[in-house]
Amino acid sequence: MRVGDRPLRAAALEPAGEIVELDEKELFVSLKIGCGTAPFEEAFSIIPGGPVDTRVLREAVYRYAASVAARDGRYAAVTSVLRKERPRVSGIATGAPIMPAGVDPSAGAVSALCGLRDSHMLIQGPPSAGKTHTSAHAIVELLHRGKRVGVSSNSHKAINTLLVAVEQVAKAAGVVFRGAKKCSADDHCLGGTMIADVFDNAVATGEEFQLIAGTAWLFAREELDAQLDYVFLDEAGQVSLANVIAIGVSARNIVLVGDQMQLAQPIKGTHPGGSGVSALEYLLGDLATVPPDRGIFLATTRRMHPEVCRFISEAVYDGRLMPERSNGNQRLILKPGGDRDLAPFGIRFVGVEHEGCSQRSEAEGGRIRELYLSLLGQRWVDRHGSERALGTEDILVVSPYNMQVNYLQSVLRAGARVGTVDKFQGQEAPVVLISMATSSGDDLPRDIEFLYSRNRLNVAISRARSLAVVVASPRLHEVPCATIDQMRLVNLLCWVTAFAGGRAD
Repeated sequence: MRVGDRPLRAAALEPAGEIVELDEKELFVSLKIGCGTAPFEEAFSIIPGGPVDTRVLREAVYRYAASVAARDGRYAAVTSVLRKERPRVSGIATGAPIMPAGVDPSAGAVSALCGLRDSHMLIQGPPSAGKTHTSAHAIVELLHRGKRVGVSSNSHKAINTLLVAVEQVAKAAGVVFRGAKKCSADDHCLGGTMIADVFDNAVATGEEFQLIAGTAWLFAREELDAQLDYVFLDEAGQVSLANVIAIGVSARNIVLVGDQMQLAQPIKGTHPGGSGVSALEYLLGDLATVPPDRGIFLATTRRMHPEVCRFISEAVYDGRLMPERSNGNQRLILKPGGDRDLAPFGIRFVGVEHEGCSQRSEAEGGRIRELYLSLLGQRWVDRHGSERALGTEDILVVSPYNMQVNYLQSVLRAGARVGTVDKFQGQEAPVVLISMATSSGDDLPRDIEFLYSRNRLNVAISRARSLAVVVASPRLHEVPCATIDQMRLVNLLCWVTAFAGGRAD
């Protein structure tokens, strides 16, 4: 379904801004975004356009700053985020758990969100823990109760993924509503039934729509100022604080959905005072999981075998993440004579000696190829007990570096799923093969924080439904560290090896 005409303009990147500081008397805002006013280039221009026009975002932030100065309390939900307040929920005392123990996570989250009072709620969803499912059910229930709801994120892909789930849940529940998805290009369209694709801002912000979806550029418009009951920000671990303000001025309540322990939004440049962090990083700081009195932690994953989940839970999520019971059915059935470093399930570490490799290792590429070929033709049992042969679609091959990705593509058969960690966030497969590529600390092409990132290792390993195999030089365990934080990062790879019981020779 589509409303309006598409303007002849190229799709533009929509960068993020950041809050620098908030105190009780003044709000200081620094938008680390392009501040030019050049129009978007025409679709067929071969010359890069100028800076993105960010006036609508800046004006939304200024409206909030003026409200703070006037002490009128107009945007209470935004202020609750910036002051890191506990959520205000009807029937729940401040400081009490948002969701009592034993309550169904989806039902408990929906109930808490429906009781939100001029505040914000954080929903942390680890890999395949059901954040889209939970958000969709909450949105449909709110629509059923007559609330007006917004859906936003940094990307149209993330927005559309949630909207597809909303329509599915609404149809199953018999809930009918009118919605609008603001598109800026044909490939941003949803093609839904109850949610229309709209290219005109004036149409998208119309009062006839009960659900409105789009990026920050839509919700920052003055026509939507304080017009919504709720706004859901998906992938909030990648949404900057300034964009939370620009979007949040549209609604009485803000729902931040995401996981700060996965990949953050790529940011170029240096941002003072911690202003480069995402909304979730700002709210949670060094905490790996949201405390029970500050939000909702979706604690059950429907993806990982219990052995894979156990490592991810202990190493990343404070031991709080648990596998759904049927995940234990997932396993490889290995033929006799297969590769010695394969296993039916769990995590394996395979040490490969090499020297002088920075972003590309032929030795690791050769070992990955051996593992890959041995996997093809093996059998796999899914969580429902169904058995089938493994194919190319069932194996993800991951590396931190594009150079190693390109090399792996050249040595593996056509159709192999090979990419960086960033490419595969949100995807999954029965088996994941990970190539670290770098020989030693002396060969690191970037800082320790990149190769040994806890978030990147979390995303890489947690793609696996049954088996994750880490292929790396054993000398990566011996990298000199300058800080305690760097020691923790290197120790995580050592933890992988110890947990896996794999050979480091």
